[in-house]
Amino acid sequence: MATEQDIVISTRSALARRTTLRNIVRLIPAVVIIAAMLNILSCDTSGLLSSTNGSSSPTATPTTGTGTLAFVTNYNDGKVSSFTRNTTTGALTHTGQVTAGAKKGPRGVVASPNGSFLYVANINDDNIYEYSINSTKGALTPLSPPAVSNGSGTGPDQLAISSDGALLWVTGAAGTVTWYTVDNTTGQLTLGSFITGFSVPYGITLHPSLPVLYVSDTSTGLVWPMTYDTSTGALSKNFTAVHSADGNANKPAAIAIDSGADSLFIADQVLGEVSSFTIDDTGLTCGQAGCLALASVYPNSSTGDVPIGLGMATNGSFQYLYTANHGGNSVSSFLASATTLTEPPALVTGYTGATGLVVDPQNLFVYTANNGNGTVGQVIINGTCGASICAGPSIATESPANAGSGPWGITLAQ
Repeated sequence: MATEQDIVISTRSALARRTTLRNIVRLIPAVVIIAAMLNILSCDTSGLLSSTNGSSSPTATPTTGTGTLAFVTNYNDGKVSSFTRNTTTGALTHTGQVTAGAKKGPRGVVASPNGSFLYVANINDDNIYEYSINSTKGALTPLSPPAVSNGSGTGPDQLAISSDGALLWVTGAAGTVTWYTVDNTTGQLTLGSFITGFSVPYGITLHPSLPVLYVSDTSTGLVWPMTYDTSTGALSKNFTAVHSADGNANKPAAIAIDSGADSLFIADQVLGEVSSFTIDDTGLTCGQAGCLALASVYPNSSTGDVPIGLGMATNGSFQYLYTANHGGNSVSSFLASATTLTEPPALVTGYTGATGLVVDPQNLFVYTANNGNGTVGQVIINGTCGASICAGPSIATESPANAGSGPWGITLAQ
């Protein structure tokens, strides 16, 4: 199976060469007590911080509500699958699947905050697909029209939606970020415009309280903060883009922000490592609220992890960062204190080609979209094994099971 380095980087590099558009975190040293160390034991190893080879639509928008529904894009066969979720056990039950455009296309997925609508970006046919969500089973019904063009040749990839559900943004593999307004009654998207000047943008997320959006570029390694118009979603490049403290970390994917909106994290697909940044919420140190300052770099379990999805959870008095390791077929768990991560991370394996990642609102479970075997994997946070993470069950994304469906993105709703 091709690695994410093959799938993401090569695919989007090719898309970036398409015809030019025609239609369109505060650095605080961690104080980690022994209890915290004991809490981060790996489920697959024994002993205090047992040895690993130490040396990233999460979804772009945090799930609101209780997350009783889950949705997964199936990249290879052009579908999106729906599930109900038991919030106590974390168990998923498959409830259906519908088409989401061209095959080798559906990647990013995000639900509206009210749980009524779902949006899927298809990197192959340049459309954003729109669905209404059945609140009981999560069954999806295409809106009319069922899709909106993101612009010929743009390669729409990952999505983020505002907390009020009125604005939506999409990264385009050909070098754009596009914005839309959303009709909260009908769910219909209306195309606004786009901003250029990126190479191959991928990860995208919003500051939880400031009108600032962050985008990672998988070709240059830059993280771009941008302000947006709260009425139209229009973006302005009025910040300085920031690179990881490691000058060789040029392939970042998803982005995660901590619960206090003080720290931002990205992970490099080639080096495996996680880079941290301080978010200046006031602009006192770097000139504008929401700007970024370099913090540090932390090795993952292996340089071959190829982390794609990222997510964060708060469990008890501790905060954790998770990476879905496409190359390592695993999930890493770092104990986080501000921009500082405890290394090496705890590790659970068995998640074949883990790509997308999402944490549930109860901070009890992590879910991965397993691109390599057509499943969704469950990880238990602080589970019965007494460690920070434990391996849970997996479930096929399609019925009948299709090991080649190529799950990519995952999100929760309701």
